[in-house]
Parts: sequence; structure tokens; C-alpha cells
Amino acid sequence: MVLLGLGLWSCAGDGARVALPGKVGATGELVVVASVDVWNGPAGDTVRSAADQPYPVLPQYEPLMDVLHLEPELFDRFWKPHRNILMLEVADRVDTQTPSFTFYRNKYSRGQIYMVAKARTAEALAEVLASRSGEMMSLLHAEEAQRFADIVALSPNEVLSREVAQKWAIQGLYPKDARKAKEMQEFWWMDRQLTRFKGGDNHDIQQGFFIHSEPYTSPDQLSLEHVLDRRDALTKRYVPGPTPGSYMATERKYFPSYEESEFKGNFALEVRGLWKMENDFMGGPFYSLTVVDESRGRLLTMEGYAYAPYFDKRPYIRELEGVIKQSMLLPVNDAVPAP
Repeated sequence: MVLLGLGLWSCAGDGARVALPGKVGATGELVVVASVDVWNGPAGDTVRSAADQPYPVLPQYEPLMDVLHLEPELFDRFWKPHRNILMLEVADRVDTQTPSFTFYRNKYSRGQIYMVAKARTAEALAEVLASRSGEMMSLLHAEEAQRFADIVALSPNEVLSREVAQKWAIQGLYPKDARKAKEMQEFWWMDRQLTRFKGGDNHDIQQGFFIHSEPYTSPDQLSLEHVLDRRDALTKRYVPGPTPGSYMATERKYFPSYEESEFKGNFALEVRGLWKMENDFMGGPFYSLTVVDESRGRLLTMEGYAYAPYFDKRPYIRELEGVIKQSMLLPVNDAVPAP
């Protein structure tokens, strides 16, 4: 039993021999450990180019990830538990003759993403980084979104989740401080009011969720135009702004991104765009996931939006995406019929 326990303990953290600490570091931050020569060369350029890509459809430029360079001799026990680490190495050894890029989880801390790219030459290292940069950015984005969902799951809003399941046949995850703002037959709106200190004053932040569905009768309903038109019809009717005659609408000046995807076995559409208040001055980003629920003959849409006028929007919209993607369609026998 003692030997078995020691064996299980050592398996934690991809070979760690002791209990792992919790991860540290700011959300959306990537620490790149590399010598000055490597960082200032083509490999460093490749990493910066990938991380500096604009986060999709925000009101202003924000990068996919914030990059922090660290020289190897400074990579000590303070830095090793960081949430996202990329090691870059150029050396002429047996293990670098073929360029490689390896992903690890939980190497020095729980929930950590640890990556190692190495090659014999700087040019070869840049090439392997370029070939895997899309995969790296997708993984880091997904992990950052998932990490917030994991935090929410520690203390979820069980009452709200139960009500959503009964009405919409979704097993959803919602923050403890989320509340229902509007409950209609065809549309639910839930929001979360936050306050954050900056510049000597407190500022309001809002994160919101929409849920709505419609019968699925034609493939034409899977077009971006239909998704946006239905969104605008519902928000005009049910999401008023702070001034008389104001209401939420999609900002059409900035073309939303549209991606076909798969969501837990179902065909899905992901839309990222900007919203605005007609006849007012509010606005921000939104993330929308529409799922083809064939078992109920419906299109189910789950959406999150953020309003944070004094702060970067990336963390808040990424959090919403992480929470929405935790949702699951309930079996037909466990929930209400389609509308």
C-alpha cells in the first residue's frame, strides 16, 4: 500500500515527485524563457508575432497573450510555477538534431501549461515554432478560458443552473453572483455586476448571458446574417439601455467573426462581435455559440457579453466563453420539450 501510494503521488504533474503548488501569474500572460540571442533572433520574432495577433473582435487592439521574456539564469523557483511557460533552446546536442515542440501539463504547478521548443539552429527553432504557433495560441486561449470556468465551478450558482436546466434543457455553469435580469418565454437574460478600482475610483463592470432558441427548419438559419438578425430582434425587444429609447444592437461597422465548429457532438456556430446601445454610448464585445440540437429540432443560442469601459475587455469576454463552453445539452427525457 505504501509503495502504491508513492507511485500514485509521483505520477502527479508529469513526473513531479512532490505535491505541486498552485499556479501563479496574471491571466493571459506567457513567460518565454530564452537567452538574449534566441529572444532577439527569428525564434523570438516568431513567438512575438503569434502572441501579438489581435484578440478577435474587440473595440481596441488587445493581443492574444501578454508575453514576458525571462533569461534562463533568472528562471528560478519563483517563476517555475507560472501558469504558462515556453522554453526556447538552441544547442547542438543529440536531442536537438531534429527540431521539436513538446507540450506538458502540471510540470511545476497545478493547472500549468509548460512548453519546450528546441533545435540545433536558430532558424530551425523558428521554423518549428511557426509550424506549431497556431496550436500553441489555441491551447493557451482554451486553457485561460477553462481556468475561469474551473474557478466558477468551485462555487456555482446552483439555483440559476437548476432553473436553466428546467427551462432550456441545458446543464449550465454560472457564477455565484449572476442573477436573472429578464425571464421571457423565448429569451432569458442573466447578468453579473462587478466593481473594480482604478485611477482613484470604483468603476462598474458587467458580464451578461443570453439564452434563446428557435425551431430549426432550414439550413439558411445557419448563416451569419440570420444569427445576427435574430440576435438584434431579441435584444431590441428585451435588452433596453439606460436612456429612454435605447436598446442593445450588433455593431455592424466591424464585421463579426464567424466559425463553424463542433460542440460536444453537435454542429455549432461561434460568432464574435461587438455590441452597442442604440441611442446611447455603451458598447463592448460579445461571444455567441449557436448549437444545432437535432434531438429537439431547435437552434439553441448561448451568448455572453462584456461591458468594461475603463479596462481591457479580453479577460472578461474570455471568461464568458469559458463558462458558456461548459454547458451541456441534457438528454431529451431529462428536460422540457422543444419550443
